[in-house]
Amino acid sequence: MPKSRKRNKKVKNKKAKKRNYKPYEVVKQGFVRFENPFPKDIPFEKRLEIIVEVGKKSEIKYKEEYSKLIDYFNEYDPLYLGSFCAYYFVRQEEGIDREAIDGHLEFPPFFLEILQCLSLTKERTISGKPLNDKVLDFKTTIQDLNTAQSGKYYVLGEKAKNKDDIGVVMLRTEMMVNTLAVRNWAYVHQMEIIAYELANFVEPLFSNTTGFKSHNLLDVLLGIVSLTENKLNIHHRKTHSFVKTKTYNDTFNKYEQSFPQVLKSEKVQREKTWSLVNKNLKNLKAIFLAHSDYFLTDIHSHSVDEVYNHLRKKVPKNEISSILENLSLKFGELSDKNKDHIFLDNPIHSKPFVRLENDKYYSIIPHMFNHISIDVLETFLTLQPKLRSQYIKKKGKYLEDKVEVLFRKSFPKAHIFSGSLWSNNEDDKIYENDLIVLVEEFAIIVECKSGTISPPAKRGAPERLFRTMKELVVEPSEQAIRFQNFLNENPNQHKFKTKSGKINNIDSSKIKYYVPLGITLSNLGSIGCNLKKLISAKIISHKIEELAPSISYTDLEIIFEILSTQAEKIHYLSRRREFEAHIDFQGDEMDLFGFYLDNGFNIGETEYDEGFHINLTLKSKELDPYFIGKHRNVKVKKPALKKTKYWIDLLKRIESISQNWLASSFILLNLPIEDQIKYEKNLKKLKGMILNDECEKKHNYLVMNFGPKRREYILVGYPYKNTDRETRNGVMNDIVGSIEKRKNIRGYLIIGYNLNTENYPYSVIAGSLETKFFDKLDK
Repeated sequence: MPKSRKRNKKVKNKKAKKRNYKPYEVVKQGFVRFENPFPKDIPFEKRLEIIVEVGKKSEIKYKEEYSKLIDYFNEYDPLYLGSFCAYYFVRQEEGIDREAIDGHLEFPPFFLEILQCLSLTKERTISGKPLNDKVLDFKTTIQDLNTAQSGKYYVLGEKAKNKDDIGVVMLRTEMMVNTLAVRNWAYVHQMEIIAYELANFVEPLFSNTTGFKSHNLLDVLLGIVSLTENKLNIHHRKTHSFVKTKTYNDTFNKYEQSFPQVLKSEKVQREKTWSLVNKNLKNLKAIFLAHSDYFLTDIHSHSVDEVYNHLRKKVPKNEISSILENLSLKFGELSDKNKDHIFLDNPIHSKPFVRLENDKYYSIIPHMFNHISIDVLETFLTLQPKLRSQYIKKKGKYLEDKVEVLFRKSFPKAHIFSGSLWSNNEDDKIYENDLIVLVEEFAIIVECKSGTISPPAKRGAPERLFRTMKELVVEPSEQAIRFQNFLNENPNQHKFKTKSGKINNIDSSKIKYYVPLGITLSNLGSIGCNLKKLISAKIISHKIEELAPSISYTDLEIIFEILSTQAEKIHYLSRRREFEAHIDFQGDEMDLFGFYLDNGFNIGETEYDEGFHINLTLKSKELDPYFIGKHRNVKVKKPALKKTKYWIDLLKRIESISQNWLASSFILLNLPIEDQIKYEKNLKKLKGMILNDECEKKHNYLVMNFGPKRREYILVGYPYKNTDRETRNGVMNDIVGSIEKRKNIRGYLIIGYNLNTENYPYSVIAGSLETKFFDKLDK
């Protein structure tokens, strides 16, 4: 089953527990305001001491739980233990997301990765012993081990000599936690498309080097995901068949039919067993259910023939065998593995199968296969430097092309130019801009980076982590801002050459608003989408206004699919940069986007409250039902920015026919739905008064101020009847005159409604010629 792109974070959602959710039903996520756990009068040194002490206690706890878990592997068959956990602790009903409902998972899927890896640190224990009354203790041991592992990272606080060092420690810790728990950095359908497209770049050199085709490698990996799911569902149906029986003989019959490898029982044997369970049908079923657990290993064990048949014989057997052999480890093979690296650089991410006897291969982590498919593909490229070099070049061009196609599809009204070569007078270097998107007064300047996060960076190694962040986040920021500054300082017609020989004609004198943007192929999680963390960690000396937001391609693809108008897309990218600068938040890009859909980042003066810190983690869960359901051909309502029906119609109409449509739409998008409702209610009342001749003045209109003081706008609703065009225009000019006398107004919009006609959603519209949409990037 496709998994959510999220991870486990313990953010309790008490309200959600009070109701039962239907499959694929959206679970609304609130946001949690951060509270400082330390009283203000506790000095920094004491706080640090407390944090480090928590880390040291966690280290002790970790060693205890690790030893305890290894004892389980000495006593029980590791295949049984892993399969038991996968079936009873991780399996969920299709379309039901316990993490979204409860705010956390008791047993996150990544625990299975730890189990499988630890099982390979020693030889396999052959045992038929069931867990029975040890089930809870076994589960708790795994949970406590992982909790202690996360707590160990607090020991890094010892490296902090002062408050400035804390930023570095926090960034390293966050990367390690991100590595530990984040899975599926994009939705399944996105990962599959990208993996197969990248695989095409390396043929035929890849197959000549490895002995199997790159797309066959992916077919086998992803095919085993569905094969495992099929086998799991079959097992569940088998157990359900005897659990629902009404008599003990039917229970025997159904169990033996479901599991033909079990010896058939005679009448005498059945009666004896029936007596042993005190002739209690529930007890009998419990015994059979426990016995059926011995067959759970079969769900996760696959032969070459099974895979061959499941893939409809499209991949040759010899290639399947070679692929599985290359992706497998044997019991005892990881005996020398650093147990800390098991969590942050787990070797089963590159070799996710266990080699068994009789040409079978075992894995309890098929939930990971979409997530690791690209990494597995790239692992094979290290065998051939020439192939890897070729791949890296093509991968960079691939991302640039994908981004350009996405923007052209998303902005049909835009003028889009790629590969502009330019230079400035300061250093005479030749620079190349990946993409610039011109929409009315707005310019989106895009720079792409297709690099990946190295294992040392994932483990929080300072130098590699900082180098990775600079390469994937800072460098594209610098490139985009540099081009922005050049165009802004040289407001005229430019003729930029390109490597293809095409000339890009760009008139920067028409650009008023620049939106710089870095786009990565890898998803950097909560670190990549929060530039202030990089500044706090002293990775960079830049100010926030000198940096561009960083968004992964797959996240941007989701954002553009959900936002229905071009104006919404530009509004998100513009306001997202300001919101990131003004608000201290925890969460990744999709969490931030989920929050935007609620309010358009229109939260009033709270945006500038220095004491306001919010945890948006899990907000993206509201998107999961639609995209996971879509992948499984389940119809789920598409998420959208909260707007009234009138606002939807208004924005569509403006974008389709109006001049200056983007400026008008941008103003309207700064009203949260509560203000939209308020405007419509007051407008309806005013219309009624005018139609019934209840107004004292001849010309009447509604003036609505909205937004915080730093970003204040005015919306005017002007209903009229029996008024000619000249008079109407005169009244609107008078309104403009009164508004423009006011200071610090970012922009205004006047919407006219002719009550003598049925012009819906408006009759005439006028707005400010001079706008000041963008806010400063400081509080």
